Amino acid sequence: MRTFAKQNLQTVLGIMILYNSWLAKCFLSKKKHSFMIFGFCFTRYKYLEIWEEMENRIHLRQYTECFFITLLPALGLSLWLSWWFMLIPLCTYHFLYWWERMIRNHSIFDWEAKKHCGDTLYLRKRKSYSWTKAYCKKKLPASRWAD
Repeated sequence: MRTFAKQNLQTVLGIMILYNSWLAKCFLSKKKHSFMIFGFCFTRYKYLEIWEEMENRIHLRQYTECFFITLLPALGLSLWLSWWFMLIPLCTYHFLYWWERMIRNHSIFDWEAKKHCGDTLYLRKRKSYSWTKAYCKKKLPASRWAD
């Protein structure tokens, strides 16, 4: 049992990755390696490369920031009207992600994760809520590698 848990579940600094997940095998194509829902990352493989793990960590940080943005208003609404409003913080990241994809056909969340996935110290250097500056803009910020 101990080796099974070690191979299929890893918790490192608050990120939970479910390796070799049957859920990921059902929903992912061969091009995508993993997906995240409600702060849990599911992958179809037994191991991830360091850049894939960093990409998941960046997405998790973005998810946490979106969660905290709506936590206090949702708490107020749940105390005033109904406890169902406490579901809002859990869904905020996914709503903002798909809203921007529908409006602008790109996502600042994906851009930031893919741009900085090779930098293992990025989460230490990163400013909080850095994605808000470019959210829903027509063009993504310029990369230093762009010609």
